[in-house]
Formats: sequence, structure tokens, C-alpha cells
Amino acid sequence: MEEEKKDLDKGAIGMWMILGGLAGIILLIVLVYLAGNIINDILGLIASSLLVFSLLSILVGILMIMEENSSNKTTEKEQYIENINAFQEEYDKCVDMMGIVKSDIEITLLESALHSFEVEISHYLWVADDCIQLFPMAEYYRAYETSSVSRPDVSELQLKSVPIDSILYFEEMGELRKYATVSGGGTSLKGALLGYAIAEDVGAIIGSREPITTKIVSEDDRRIELVYKNKEGEIENLEFKHDAYDVFKQLIPLKEFRKIVSLNTVQSTKSGAVTETQKSQTAKEKLKQLKELKAEGLITEEEYSEQKKKVLESL
Repeated sequence: MEEEKKDLDKGAIGMWMILGGLAGIILLIVLVYLAGNIINDILGLIASSLLVFSLLSILVGILMIMEENSSNKTTEKEQYIENINAFQEEYDKCVDMMGIVKSDIEITLLESALHSFEVEISHYLWVADDCIQLFPMAEYYRAYETSSVSRPDVSELQLKSVPIDSILYFEEMGELRKYATVSGGGTSLKGALLGYAIAEDVGAIIGSREPITTKIVSEDDRRIELVYKNKEGEIENLEFKHDAYDVFKQLIPLKEFRKIVSLNTVQSTKSGAVTETQKSQTAKEKLKQLKELKAEGLITEEEYSEQKKKVLESL
């Protein structure tokens, strides 16, 4: 507390010294203006002394303020590190108390409920009591939710538990697009000069051509949607980055939407009926249309969720 007061006093003193120096320079200008051409040795000595004193006062004031700012930055950094360590300690205690399994399986959940924008939060994933368990890792909160003045409340971190029997399906959405970009093929002055030095005009023409390079660019907007029924029987969904796809295929392979449709097709064919197959295919087409309407902004997120719920309940 005393150290903060000293830094505050030092900054205030520095500001007053700067103001005093500026006042001295203004006073000097006024004296010179009033004296006019009547400048004797005494007046010149006073003016010179006042100018030197004013400039020194301004310089010292600036140095004092810079020193205070540097001290404040050091204090902020120390406080930031202290908050990081405190959060990590609270997180570890919370994990131990809740019995969280720090598994080798890590997937990225896309969350927007607690934020005004979508964020990517890595989660531990493990299976216990016939449920898929998810708990957020500390990295995101350390990097983006901790500062020199605040840190996350670990009590707000939620354990998500989804019974496997309640899972309706998981599905891959979006696509991976790859395309080639071509650059180069222009002219190079350096190459032209070098070519001319070796083979004159023809060398200049050939040497000026820059090599053409091709680069493959990938755009990946794939994500995984996990759809399930909660305890109240209402349909909910979680969205993950594509890193969850292989995890779900290994843990709950029979819940993949494409596989469900295929199994229904086989069963319907064996029984001689096509009603269930047609129903599944129609539902899939409706869901696809709904996604396209939402992506084009023709329906809202609420309308999309409501209509999707109706389609799924019809299965």
C-alpha cells in the first residue's frame, strides 16, 4: 500500500514539475516581450537561468512519470501472474473435488451461451455410468478470461453428462474445401539485369520472368452436431469442432446419422416395408433444407431449432 502511494506521489510530482516548467517558459516569454530591446547582463542571466530551470523541470517530470508507468506495468504483470496461478490452483481443487477425469481424449466444444460470440473451449471427454462426460480444460480460461484485475469463477464451470441411451444421433456438417492459388509470372528487374549481363536481350526477357508458384489453400468449416434428449424429454444439441468426429465414431458408432439411415434401410428391405426408410430419408432432407435456410438467413436460430425438433420427433 505504501509503495503504491509513493508511485502515485511520484507521478503527481512529475506532473507538477512539468506544469511548473511550462509556466516558467511562459513567464520567460512574457518578460522578454515586456523588456523589449532593454536587455542587460542581469536580465539576460535571469532569463537564461529561468529557461534552464524550466527545461530541467520538464525533463525531470517526464522521467518521473515514465518511471511510474514502468512501475505500474510491472505491478500489472505481477498481478496477472498471481491471478493465473490462483485460478489454476482453484481449478485443480475443483477438479479433484468433482472427480473429473483428465482423460487423454480432448475435443473442442463450440459455446455461445455464456458469450455474445462463439468460442472454442477444449474439453476432457470420458465415459462413466453409461454417460459421455465433458468438462472444460483450464487453457481457454487462463488465456482469455484472466487479467490483472480479475480471474474466472471456477464454480461456473459445468460438468456436462449425456446418457448414451438419450443420444439420437451425431452428424458431420459443413465441408472441407480446397482450391489452388497461383502467384508469380510477373517481371523482375533484378532478373532482367542479370539475364542481360549473361545473354543480352534474350537473357533479359527470360530472366525477368518470375517463377509461377501454386499453393493449395484449405477452408474447413466442418463441425459435429450431437443431438440428444434431456431429462425433461426435450431435444438439445451440442456442437463441436471436427476433432470430435473420430472420437464419436469410436465411442458411439451406431449413433452416426448416416449409419442409422443405412440400418433403417436394411431393416425395412428385409421386412418388405419401406415406410420407415422413406420417413428417415424425408427427415434428413427436411433437416438439410432447414440448415440451408438458416445459413442463408431466411429463418432465425429459434425457428430452426423449433422446426428441427418437430422433424426429429416425427421419427
